[in-house]
Amino acid sequence: MKKPLILTIGRQYGSGGREIGLRLAQRLGMEFYDKARLMAIAEARGDGERESDFYEERPVNSLLYAIAMSEMTRSTGNASFVRIRSLMEEKGGVLIGRCGNVIFRQDENAVSVFIHASAILRQQSIAQGEGISLRKASLRLQEVDESRTRFHRYFTGESWGHAQGYELCLDSGILGIDGCVDMILNYLRWRGLLDEEEGT
Repeated sequence: MKKPLILTIGRQYGSGGREIGLRLAQRLGMEFYDKARLMAIAEARGDGERESDFYEERPVNSLLYAIAMSEMTRSTGNASFVRIRSLMEEKGGVLIGRCGNVIFRQDENAVSVFIHASAILRQQSIAQGEGISLRKASLRLQEVDESRTRFHRYFTGESWGHAQGYELCLDSGILGIDGCVDMILNYLRWRGLLDEEEGT
């Protein structure tokens, strides 16, 4: 029996990674899991408060908390990883961030993608999307990317955004949102994970 497709999208802030993931999910008729969807699921089962730091992609700052939770958080068997895996194993889907490239690395039916773009283009995108100045967008970009770097290293021990951690890395500043979507779909067909007519 063919396993369902799992797509994980890592992304620099302001690169359009979430939008790319959403369009892929729509084109493929797949479930879409971003922060809002994961938090809604966690809250529905009563785990919202406990899972919020992970789903918000916040690194743990408390030393005592880190020591208390170290065995759980520093292995791929931690509670958040297990919940995401159990959520997606049956039907697949598109997962935005949340260490997805590590959670599903050993799965033959999973493809990890990292979306990046130049700092200038990302600043412009953030400024326009959030209605702030380019200077504030630059500070926001740096803050979020640094937080994601710490978060990823804490939960995986790996460097966030390094090419060797992902199967496919794309520059959305060059390809654009639609170009990235088409490139990923073509790659999935080349890998034999999609039929020719899927995603058209």
